[in-house]
Amino acid sequence: MSQGNLLSHEMSQESFDYTVEKVNARIIAQGDKPYISVQQQLDIVKQLSAFDLGRFLLQNQGLNGRWNHYVLSHPFKGRWTRRNNQGKPFTALENYILNSTPVVCATQERHEIFLRENQKMVKEGAKLACIPCGMMGELLYLKIINHVESIKLIGIDLDPHALQDAQQLAQERGLDHFVELHVGDAWNLDAFDEFDLLSCNGLITYEPNEQRVEQLYRLFYKSLKFGGKLVTSFLTTPPGVTEHCEWNMAVLKPYDLLLQKIVMVDIIDARFQCYSSTDLTRKQLLKAGFSDILFFYDRARMFPTVVATK
Repeated sequence: MSQGNLLSHEMSQESFDYTVEKVNARIIAQGDKPYISVQQQLDIVKQLSAFDLGRFLLQNQGLNGRWNHYVLSHPFKGRWTRRNNQGKPFTALENYILNSTPVVCATQERHEIFLRENQKMVKEGAKLACIPCGMMGELLYLKIINHVESIKLIGIDLDPHALQDAQQLAQERGLDHFVELHVGDAWNLDAFDEFDLLSCNGLITYEPNEQRVEQLYRLFYKSLKFGGKLVTSFLTTPPGVTEHCEWNMAVLKPYDLLLQKIVMVDIIDARFQCYSSTDLTRKQLLKAGFSDILFFYDRARMFPTVVATK
């Protein structure tokens, strides 16, 4: 596996103070917006700077494996302890991001769907892969012990720090003897008829080029055994960008959508802003050779899971 470029986050080497100065300067240069003033945005930057997740988002415009795992595990950890990664009570904005931001709630629901669908592929001698794997929670939280004696859990990621965290989680879960970890780029995947399952949870949301997405699906198809499953996901297009928005607006609050836009788009300028649709994704997967394509939706229909068979 050869390395490539990280799409999900910046891994900035600049100081945090410099990042804040740069973000504040951009906000001031752009001026007041119809829905929020410059001063209100500067106040949100200050609020983001008060907790580690906000600081990471400001500095890197996305989530690495550790922070993605933190967000995904929040419903069964932080939401119950009411304490953040430092053991402190959540700030108001931190609480909002983890519990009310529509895209975060959608990806937390998506994670549960992934676990349900991936669990179906746990069997004796199976070879399950996750790319990019991050901390590999979508495989390491499966019910494996007492279900099979021989299985391979393969994690591939460009970020070596993510692989270290995945190894630690595997040890905590008692699954490290099943795990293989590799530094690699999804677009350089050279496996052939190798995997029973390929789980890819959010890479498409960082790739704006449709041809590159199709290329990735072809590589995934080639890497799976006959009868193998691809479990992946995509962000559906927001209203106002497309005439055929798939979002279920009945479960979305206008205030939450506006604050999400302000925080994630206007201030953080997050990288995960690449969208698709059910129809386009189905066509791309069919073109790559997949069949039996099934879609499973979160309540807002914002971050669908798709399962496709080779």
